[in-house]
Amino acid sequence: MLLDVPNLTVEEITLEVENLRAKVSLDARLANLLALSAGADVGIDKVKLTIKGVRAELLLKVRLDNVAAIIDRTLTTIDRNPQILERLLQSVDNTVGTVGNVAGSALGPGGAVSQTLGNLTAPNGLLSQTVNQLGQTVQRTVDRTGNILERTVDSAGKVLDQKSLGSLADLGGTVLNESTNSAGQTLRRIRDTSGAVIELTLDTAGKVINSRVVSQETRNR
Repeated sequence: MLLDVPNLTVEEITLEVENLRAKVSLDARLANLLALSAGADVGIDKVKLTIKGVRAELLLKVRLDNVAAIIDRTLTTIDRNPQILERLLQSVDNTVGTVGNVAGSALGPGGAVSQTLGNLTAPNGLLSQTVNQLGQTVQRTVDRTGNILERTVDSAGKVLDQKSLGSLADLGGTVLNESTNSAGQTLRRIRDTSGAVIELTLDTAGKVINSRVVSQETRNR
């Protein structure tokens, strides 16, 4: 880096000095081959310096030869040793693969996201929703294992009360149809006492392992 100042001009330089005092003393002796001594006592109370009209032409030069040489050596090294780039790409590929595995675990069947969507607040788990005389919302929901819950919430969505109404198997209902899927599980559609249609998935032992609401409660209009 080089800073060049080819032109510099100043219009005015003013120097003001107040109470400048100077005392000089001299002592000269001739005996014993001459002896001289001198002393000065100087005092200044106030100094004011004013500079006006400064104009300067500056030239800043930045030399990038060294930077270019470093970049050239780096590219030459990569060209002569391509395995460096291959290892770098392999590291990036491993990182992307790790992120993909995490996302697949979360979004896949049984993952965190899937389990969250299968809880009581899942849209397919809502059997019915009414408003009581106090203006509170009463929801009947069914979870994945066929358990029915009745929940009362206020206008802000805060849960005021929650109780279990039992399981679909215990409450009974009308069996609409029944079939077997490719995994040997039983798919049973029933209509509960409110008129909602629910599809249950049962294992070989007859245990409910999944449920979903096909249609919600029917109401007379």
